[in-house]
Amino acid sequence: MMGGGGCQLTAPVRVPPSEAKAEPSGGGGCPTGQCDPDPNGLGIYIAEGQSHCFVYERSAPLCPEGFVNTPEGVVMKVRPRDGRRTVLDIPVELAGKPDDATRLHGIHATPTDLYLAVAGPDGAIRKLRGTDLAKQTFTFLLPVTPADGDPRHPRYEMTWTPLGANRFQVLYRQVGMSAWRPQCAAPGKETVASLLLPGRHVDGLTAALRTEASAVTLACVTGAIGVCLDWGYQPWDPASLGDTPERAAVYGACLQAKRAAYFVGLGDARTFTVSGTDFQRRDAHGFGLRSSDRLDELDHVEALWSPQGAVCLNPQNRRTALPLPAGLQLPSCGVAPQWSATAVMATGVPRPLKQ
Repeated sequence: MMGGGGCQLTAPVRVPPSEAKAEPSGGGGCPTGQCDPDPNGLGIYIAEGQSHCFVYERSAPLCPEGFVNTPEGVVMKVRPRDGRRTVLDIPVELAGKPDDATRLHGIHATPTDLYLAVAGPDGAIRKLRGTDLAKQTFTFLLPVTPADGDPRHPRYEMTWTPLGANRFQVLYRQVGMSAWRPQCAAPGKETVASLLLPGRHVDGLTAALRTEASAVTLACVTGAIGVCLDWGYQPWDPASLGDTPERAAVYGACLQAKRAAYFVGLGDARTFTVSGTDFQRRDAHGFGLRSSDRLDELDHVEALWSPQGAVCLNPQNRRTALPLPAGLQLPSCGVAPQWSATAVMATGVPRPLKQ
């Protein structure tokens, strides 16, 4: 189910088909991908009407997607709004006094744990968790180009406060400003928590899922990354916490199915749903909560899904009447589709579209 308001169809966001199907590099305010001039989100990192991007003056030009530990230190993956096929590596440090030799060595997460690895002056590594982690302030420079066209690198700082159940309140501000902003910002005073997806990077344009041991994805609970986890589609075994290819495939398919991103594998990154639209779901292994592997339990099959988008589509059963793009076509699923090596999730609707 999508939450929030709807939006209008505009120009498509296109990516080369080969890039959409691969494990690409690299999220915002519009999950349907059609809310220009604010089309960055595509529903991957946060829900419509909300923003996970850093504010500078009157715009929010840069959107964080996570962190990667490198031999040189920690970098934050940041996607510019005006160049969505580019992902920047922004070095991140711990704020401290000029003579403080403490260094951020790494950000490490598992499905049940999070800690900062901090190197002291003697090189010894300490692990900071819980309240010790919450006392730390991250700092980084963001490359921005304001309206006057003069590029700048303002310094920002960020804090994480654990909320329990692997959720966090992430706040940030530009150094010199008094007010802190929520990194997951929603209208009014609603609090939107952040979450960490360990060992993976999710592309903010195509939702392609890439396993990367040194990576931690930072997302908001209202986007597809968080909602699919809440639906029971974790890419790891809930008992052993070990990665499994089957669960990773279903999670990747959920990232596309939740957003109705039918044609992402054909190079069109748009999604074709509006907020508040209900749909039914099943997966090939019965991993999902309140779900099963029974395709016959779907009233009317909309599509079968892989991590690269829809494998097949019954257009008459799609969840909204948003027009489909000319020139792109998927095979019909028919009335009695079957699971396959690629088709690991299915969506359906209670009734077909009115003709």
